[in-house]
Order: sequence, then structure tokens, then C-alpha cells
Amino acid sequence: MKIAMPGIPPHSHTLGQTLMLVARDFQRRLDRDLRVRGIRGIGARHRAVFLYLGRNGASRAVDLAEAAGIRPQSMMKIVHELESLGLVERREDPSDSRAKLIDFTSGGRALIAELSRSTDAVWQQYADILGEAVLQETITHLNTLLQTGDPAHE
Repeated sequence: MKIAMPGIPPHSHTLGQTLMLVARDFQRRLDRDLRVRGIRGIGARHRAVFLYLGRNGASRAVDLAEAAGIRPQSMMKIVHELESLGLVERREDPSDSRAKLIDFTSGGRALIAELSRSTDAVWQQYADILGEAVLQETITHLNTLLQTGDPAHE
């Protein structure tokens, strides 16, 4: 049942909900493809670390936490999980001997290749549904929204 909200256009709250549901669908499809490839135990929270490290290189846990929008203590738990799987390691930060940098191990770098294949497989699933051109145009529009930034956070 839809509830009318006086003064609020019906589309104003469906954008966020739709984006959230598409993100969940993407994660479920990615999880399923990774399982088919024999990769288990790597969830969305772990993939967020991989994405950040892949884009930015070795980083401090506090920077990973900020990028993921979580507390540093929660990020350290994720880092410990990834360390125990042999996917990341902590090493001394050459610019600050008190700090540690998180970086990929060789096992972590190998997993990136599998994550990339799974991501490509999910892209292809969406392209099969929408068509390659529509999917690419959608990504272009969403990136435009991201690039404009949130004025409240500037």
C-alpha cells in the first residue's frame, strides 16, 4: 500500500529507495558469482576496502573508515578479518612511524582479478536486461550526480 505524503512529490523518496535496492541487487549478484568462482567470505564490507585500496594504494585505517563511512574501530575489525584471510597486511607508514598502512598481499592482488571478473559478469547481466547503451548512459548520469557533490558536506 502506498502512503501519500502531503507536499512531497511521489518521486522524491523513490530515488533513494531505488538506488538502495539496485545496490543490494548488485551485491547479491556479485556474491552469487563469487560463490560460483569458489570465493566465499568476502562480503560488501570487505569489497569496500578492496575498492578503496585499489584506487588509492596503501592507506591508513582511518582513511579507509572515512571513505566507507564507518568508525575506525569497525574498520579495524574488517582489516583483521582480511588479514586473517591473508588478503591484506599492515606495514609501517614511512611518513609516520607511529602509523600503519594497510595494503594488499599477493593473495589480495589475486582476489582483485576474480572480483573484476565477477563485476564484469554482473555488468553483463545488467547489459542483457537493459542493453549496453542504456546501461552505460545510466552510469554516466549517476556519475554526474556524484560529481556535483553534496552541498551539505562541502
